[in-house]
Amino acid sequence: MNMNIYEHLICPDCQTKLQMHEHLICESCGRTFSRGDHFLNLLPASLSRVDLAEECFWATDSREGVKAHPLLGLLVKSDFMLYFHEQILPKLRLQGKILEIGSGSCWLSSIIKLIFPETYVITTDVAPSALIKGAQISKFLNARIDYFIACKVEHLPFENNFFDYIIGSSILHHTCPPEAIHQIFRVLKNHGTYIGIGELAIPRTLSLLWGSRFGLPGRREKELGVKEGNYSFNQWKKFFDEAGFDEVKCNLEKDPQYKHYHWFISFYYKVISHLPELLVRRCLASSIMIIAKKREHATDVMVI
Repeated sequence: MNMNIYEHLICPDCQTKLQMHEHLICESCGRTFSRGDHFLNLLPASLSRVDLAEECFWATDSREGVKAHPLLGLLVKSDFMLYFHEQILPKLRLQGKILEIGSGSCWLSSIIKLIFPETYVITTDVAPSALIKGAQISKFLNARIDYFIACKVEHLPFENNFFDYIIGSSILHHTCPPEAIHQIFRVLKNHGTYIGIGELAIPRTLSLLWGSRFGLPGRREKELGVKEGNYSFNQWKKFFDEAGFDEVKCNLEKDPQYKHYHWFISFYYKVISHLPELLVRRCLASSIMIIAKKREHATDVMVI
């Protein structure tokens, strides 16, 4: 798909359409955005401490950072990649313009571009170093991602009703979900679909423990300075309903064969995989997949 992405960009701060001269310019607030070969920095003028912590992680981490070998970065995500390849990919029929939010090392965008080469794939992250790592992995896999754009999910720099599909892996709990999901809804076309994997649904009582220094997300939040939000099934559905989505499904991801990245997580999912789904939904924590459609009669891309 041939497309001039510069014609469809807006300022992340004032939402005014950007003008293309020697640089991208917002004539409303005066900001100028530099561009490179297949790379744009469209971050808002003000970044939070959490945003800066994400950049620090991708710039310095010994396994996933920019100095680590691309193969090591892929091995870290092997559980997620295997799950996506075996459980999600066979049900997808993607076409048109695809946006990945919070891409990190961009493994998901790389796979999609390899399997659906005719799509136009834009991959994004709040950390420019993550996109540098993503470019390394994309090249390593020989996947030709169309564009890398540094931006915040809460300030997506794209015009309304632009993307056919938006995808994300373990990203929304790192954002302010109401703001992020409103932006996802805005930039999706009518009949567009959001597909999110690797989010966590957890009852409020358990979330207090999970997010404390005794829980894995709580420790990670304290050590790295990133955000690890914890939300229940009802909260996730409410976020999407209030953003305007007509059809929202939250499906459990509790198969232990895709949970080997930490010994406790592996043990936990081996236990809950034998429990009734209703019990897990109401009383326990579980990874979930979210499918949200912008209109009631949107074209199905998955058979659940």
